[in-house]
Amino acid sequence: MTLLAAALYSSWPLGYWLNPSVNRGLASDLEAAHQPYNWVFIVMDVASGVLICVASWWLFKLTKRSNVPLLKYSVIGFGAFGLLTTIDALLPLDCVDVLNRCGSVLKDPAIVLHGIVSIGSIVGLTISIMSVWWLLMRDRQAGRSLRWLLHGTMFVWFAFGLVTLALILEARSSAVSQHLFITVCSLWTAGLPYLAWRAL
Repeated sequence: MTLLAAALYSSWPLGYWLNPSVNRGLASDLEAAHQPYNWVFIVMDVASGVLICVASWWLFKLTKRSNVPLLKYSVIGFGAFGLLTTIDALLPLDCVDVLNRCGSVLKDPAIVLHGIVSIGSIVGLTISIMSVWWLLMRDRQAGRSLRWLLHGTMFVWFAFGLVTLALILEARSSAVSQHLFITVCSLWTAGLPYLAWRAL
């Protein structure tokens, strides 16, 4: 289930064929109103979010029996990511900055709301990643390769997150950085059930 959710969430490669001019900007631009095939990207994000919510509910039931609070925080953060991803997809932008200047972000309530929900989803996933990372760092039975993999995930997560944020704030193209960041989100989505099972 999470493998499918991960594949659906990382839909940006389709933008190279369905809407290449907009794929140079934010991934959200592919879902913007009046963009060709925007419904494809909206449906894929909604489906991904719903699948993540279902997987989180199942994982929460699984972890309910364990007395590991960090694992529960990770699953709750993962569920928040899924829910907010669904909401975010249902609040498409009404202007695409790479095609025409959209003006001040703060003067457009739709962009502000979309941004808040999008940031909230990333906060949820950050809580999920950090909780499992901290939990498995303290687990002496976790293998060395798994520890290094998690260290690498944390580094890539924060590095690409900060680079993407800096590029967005400077109004420069952040497509490559954001696409890599989305790929890391998808990898985490696919791998969380295994890591949760390891942490039980």
